[in-house]
Amino acid sequence: MTIKHPEGMDFSYKDNRTEYEIFFDLMYANYLQEKHDNNESKDILSKTDYFESNRSFLLTKFKEEA
Repeated sequence: MTIKHPEGMDFSYKDNRTEYEIFFDLMYANYLQEKHDNNESKDILSKTDYFESNRSFLLTKFKEEA
């Protein structure tokens, strides 16, 4: 059974995040993976706390990679 989509409608996924938001999300995911790999699950920062604690580092790294 084929579903017909209305003409002119775009159903493709659009990521509305900025380049920095995408970079930050990847860095946070890497942070979580590192904590998991090192069995450091007791002292994991929330996403907000991670951002606040590492703001200058994240901005510097983002500018280096841009």
